[in-house]
Amino acid sequence: MSLLRALQTFADVVVRMIRMLIATVSRSVVGIRWLSRTALRIRVQGSGGVTGVARLYDLHAVVVAADLSLLAGLIWAVGAPGRLELTLAFGVGVLVAVPAALLVAGAPATGRALIGLSLVGRAVATLLAAQWLSDGPYLLLALVALILPQWAVHLVLLRRLLPPGAHVFGALWGAVQYASIAGLVAGLTGLVIGAFVAGWPLWVAALCLSVGALLALRLPAPGGPAPGPVKPVPPAPSTKRLPQQEQRTIPDGFHVYRPSSLDPSADEGKKK
Repeated sequence: MSLLRALQTFADVVVRMIRMLIATVSRSVVGIRWLSRTALRIRVQGSGGVTGVARLYDLHAVVVAADLSLLAGLIWAVGAPGRLELTLAFGVGVLVAVPAALLVAGAPATGRALIGLSLVGRAVATLLAAQWLSDGPYLLLALVALILPQWAVHLVLLRRLLPPGAHVFGALWGAVQYASIAGLVAGLTGLVIGAFVAGWPLWVAALCLSVGALLALRLPAPGGPAPGPVKPVPPAPSTKRLPQQEQRTIPDGFHVYRPSSLDPSADEGKKK
C-alpha cells in the first residue's frame, strides 16, 4: 500500500508539473503575440508609412538587441571588465558619439557606409570576443564603447530620412520604443541562458550585428529624405458604348446578310 501511495503521489507531482509547464508556455505565447502586435503598431505609426524609415527602425532594433545581449554576456563572462572600466568605456562612447553624429549630420551620404562598416567590424570583433571569452577584456571594452556612437548615428540618419513636415520627436520616440522591445527580449533571454552557457549572449550579439549589416544594405540612398508612400492612382473612367453603337459595330472580315424582305430600300422601290 505504501508503494502504491508513493506512485500516486509521484504521478500527481508529474501531472502538476506538466500542467504548470503548459500554462507557462501558453502564457509565453500570448505574451509574445502581444509584444509582436505592439512592436508592429509602433513601427507603422512611427515610420508613417515611409519605407526608408521603417527599414531604419528594423536596423536600430536589431542593433539594440545585439548591444543588450552583449551587456548580458558581460555579466557571465569570465574576466569581464569591472564597473570602473565599463564606466570609462561608456564615457569614451559619449565622446565618440558626438563627432560621429555631427559627421553624419553634415555629410549624410556617408551615413549608410559608416553604419555598414561599423556593423561588420563589430560583428567580427564580437565573434573574436566570444572565441576568446577569458582573454579579451580590452576587446569587450571597445565593443561597449561603440554602443552609444552606433545609436547616435542611427537617430541622426533617421532625421535625414523623414519627409518634410514629419513629426521628428514622434519618429525618434517610436524608434526608441520599437528597439527597446527587441532589446529587452534579447537581453533577458541572454541573461537566462548565459547562466548555463556563458558565451551564448555574445554569439547572439554577433548574429544580430551580422543581420544588421545586411539590413544596412537595404537602406535608401542617403543624401535626401526618402520618398513617402505612393498614393494610389484612381482608375481611369471607363467609356461605355451605347446599345446602338454596339449593334452597329461589325467586326472586320464579316458581312451581315439582310433578306430583301427586311430591306427598307426594297420596299421603297416597290412602292415607287
